[in-house]
Amino acid sequence: MSPRTFNHPFFAKTSAEQNRAMLYAIGITVMLGFLAVLLSWWLHLLFIGILICFILITLLAPFVDVPGMVKAGKLSYHSVFLLAEAPKDGVLNLHGGTLFDYVYVLDFKQSGKARTAFILQAYLEGLLHLIATYEQQEVPLTLRWTSYIVNQRTAARLGFKPQPKDGLQQLILAFNYGNLFVSNSLAKGKLSFPKLSATQTYEASLDDLVARKAYIKQLLKRIQ
Repeated sequence: MSPRTFNHPFFAKTSAEQNRAMLYAIGITVMLGFLAVLLSWWLHLLFIGILICFILITLLAPFVDVPGMVKAGKLSYHSVFLLAEAPKDGVLNLHGGTLFDYVYVLDFKQSGKARTAFILQAYLEGLLHLIATYEQQEVPLTLRWTSYIVNQRTAARLGFKPQPKDGLQQLILAFNYGNLFVSNSLAKGKLSFPKLSATQTYEASLDDLVARKAYIKQLLKRIQ
């Protein structure tokens, strides 16, 4: 299995199985979109159908974008819920898991509390894997992470410092609110509306993160 995919269940499938899964997701989205437009046209509420189609496209996007970017080498997994872009100009952008990851990785037999703990555990495992990947390099590296889940207190303990609000990131998150809502609800096992006002961009130097490696390991043991 490619190291860029860590041990993600989707990428453990054969290429044929992956393609079938993607075609299935696209087919379901097209069918639901068609039904939404047809029903809204019949009810003379076409704008509702268009809105539903827009939401469906944002829900489908990670099921197409993430596998494509991973295969192109533009995105890699450091754990099943922590992804990173390729470093560029000394900056490495981190991303939490997408709806794609929530669907393929979470065990829906578990309680919402257990799922949330698992996601946090995967974040910490990802940070440790990231440290192991880059700590030997001599070139300075800045880690950047925008999240509505990680609060400032937790981020500070991990070595991350809050940055000025990123308007573009805020806009992207608002654009994908339907996606975030479904992901958050799956994680917590109930309807859960994410607070975009809590979204914050954080930065840390690789050295800062390495200095907190022992603390991250301790925190991981506590969660496990």
